[in-house]
Amino acid sequence: AQSFSNIKLSFLRRAKHVYNFSQWLKETSPDIVICIDIISCLYANKARKKSGKQFTIFSWPHFSLDHKKHAECITYADYHLAISSGIKEQMMARGISAQNISVVYNPVSIKTIIVPPPERDKPAVFLYVGRLKFEGQKRVKDLFDGLTRTTGEWQLHIIGDGSDFEKCQAYSRELGIEQRVIWYGWQSAPWQVVQQKIKNVTALLLTSAFEGFPMTLLEAMSYGIPCISSDCMSGPRDMIKPGLNGELYTPGAIDDFVGHLNRVISGEVKYQHDIIPG
Repeated sequence: AQSFSNIKLSFLRRAKHVYNFSQWLKETSPDIVICIDIISCLYANKARKKSGKQFTIFSWPHFSLDHKKHAECITYADYHLAISSGIKEQMMARGISAQNISVVYNPVSIKTIIVPPPERDKPAVFLYVGRLKFEGQKRVKDLFDGLTRTTGEWQLHIIGDGSDFEKCQAYSRELGIEQRVIWYGWQSAPWQVVQQKIKNVTALLLTSAFEGFPMTLLEAMSYGIPCISSDCMSGPRDMIKPGLNGELYTPGAIDDFVGHLNRVISGEVKYQHDIIPG
C-alpha cells in the first residue's frame, strides 16, 4: 500500500505531478486507490487514464462536502466510503448512486470506565472538547449564549485550543460567567483529564454549524457521558438517540438548546450513564 495523504494539494494540481503519479501507477499496479481529499479524486482519475492501468478509485472524505471547495470532484471516484449518513446524502445530491456508496462509521475503542454525573445537590457539569472557534464551524458563541440563559447552577469545563481562544475567554467575561468556566487548553490526553480532574460530567455539549463525523461525541458516549448537540450536517443524528444518550436541536436554535440544558440542570431529564456505551 502507498499513501499520498502527505502530498500537498498544490503539488498535485500541476500536470507534471499527475504525470509522476501515473508513472508510479505503472510501476506498482495498485488494485485500489483511496482518496481522502476531494480534488485527489480528479487527479487520480487523470493519472489512471494517462497510465493506462485499471484500478478502482475510492473516495473517503472526512468532512461535510457542502463546506468544501471542489466538492463536485468526488464524482471522479468509482466508489465511495461515507463516514456518516449525512455525507452519503451529500454524495447522492451530487448524482452518485446509493449503490456505489458504503457508510462506514469511524470506530471508537470499548472503555471499562464510566464517568458518572455529579451528585444531585451539586451543580450540573458540562463539558466541551474541541477546537475553539467563536463563530464559524464550532460556534462556541452559541454555547455561551445558551448557558447564560439557563436557570440553575452549572459549570463548564473546556478542553481545547484554537485561534479564538482569547476571544472566547473575553466573551465569557462579557457575559459575566467567567467564574463558571474552567479552561484547560489543549491536552494530549483529554479523556484522562476528564477522568482524573473533572471526574463527574452531566453532559458533553456541541454547538457546531457543521461537522464530518464528530468523534468527540462517540468518545464521550464510550465513557457513559450523554451529549447535547446541534443536529448539524453531518454525524450527530447517526450517534444520538434523543432521551437515551442525549438530545439534538436545530443548529442556531438557541431556545431549543436552552430548553434541553434546563431540563438536564433541573433533573427533569436524567440519563443512565452506565447503559450509554452499549
